[in-house]
Amino acid sequence: MNAFRVRHLEQALQLYYSPQSTGHLPLDLFLRHYYNCNKSVGSNDKKFITEHIYQIVKWKGLLDHITPPPANWPSRIRTYFVSDRWKLQAQNERLPASVRTSFPAELFRRIEASHGTDKAIHICNILNEEAPVYLRTNTLTITRDRLYHYLLNKGVAVEKSPNSPLALVLPHRQRLGDLPEFHRGYFEIQDEASQLVALKVAVKPGEKVFDYCAGSGGKTLAFGPQMQNKGKIYLHDVREKMLQEAKKRLKRAGITNYTIVPPASPPLSKLAGRIDWVVCDVPCSGTGALRRSPEMKWKYKDEKLMDFIALQRHIFSSALQYVKPKTGKIVYITCSILDEENVHQVCHSSDLGCRADLGASH
Repeated sequence: MNAFRVRHLEQALQLYYSPQSTGHLPLDLFLRHYYNCNKSVGSNDKKFITEHIYQIVKWKGLLDHITPPPANWPSRIRTYFVSDRWKLQAQNERLPASVRTSFPAELFRRIEASHGTDKAIHICNILNEEAPVYLRTNTLTITRDRLYHYLLNKGVAVEKSPNSPLALVLPHRQRLGDLPEFHRGYFEIQDEASQLVALKVAVKPGEKVFDYCAGSGGKTLAFGPQMQNKGKIYLHDVREKMLQEAKKRLKRAGITNYTIVPPASPPLSKLAGRIDWVVCDVPCSGTGALRRSPEMKWKYKDEKLMDFIALQRHIFSSALQYVKPKTGKIVYITCSILDEENVHQVCHSSDLGCRADLGASH
């Protein structure tokens, strides 16, 4: 065992979870900062440390069950590396389902209430797997077939997705940010589910779209090519920094038919009743994205879920004013697997006079 790597693995985990830390950051951003502050950690070291940090965080609950008390990061790391016994316990049906799937009991109960016990166990096991990396082809600049062959010729291991006509999938993580094809706007990194949601929002050239919770522009980056840069996309978010990032990404992708609506702007009364598609990709518990962000399951609290539910309803009701009467549509999107944030919210929207077409969370 490489003592240097294990020391940094332990140090990074203790720092991330210390009371004084930046634990509110996503784990991937924290690790980026950590490596920037520890220049002696080489590229192979980073790969090892990152892989095992994610595994240890995913399986923390099960490791705690196996590890002699008191459970702390050094003892969890020893259990993780010294024996495979903890892996066998994931199939031990005598253990509570929340323990063997390594989910906090509070969150597992919510998933179980939405999906039943057997399906909840299946979902949690999937969420403990490594997430594939998907690319979305920017059809303003290139076809998927051409991008596929470009990347293969560059030595990038890539496959065509059978589910999204725009998606390429990487079997394992690879560095793509330095590729000329990325800087030319040929592709964006975007989960397949997000691509499928964007395709289901069947925007057409010449229409008006309001990306109401735009973030860094992921949905707009998909809408632009569908609209062939014709019509108008309005991007709004309460986080100015995210909108600035969206501008950079849209410029790289060659998307020009957009207007930024900054958080400080007053309500756009001129847009009221004039938008063909109002898209609300709302803040949520993120329970459907735990493959990428396993640290989030250990931060889950029922009280926070209630806060998200109230915020989602506020966003939805605020966005309704922009929908064009009769022909306009409002789209409600989450990355949650909980009924409280999906089916129940759609039922609530029906109470507001909306006719629901129930799709799927992504």
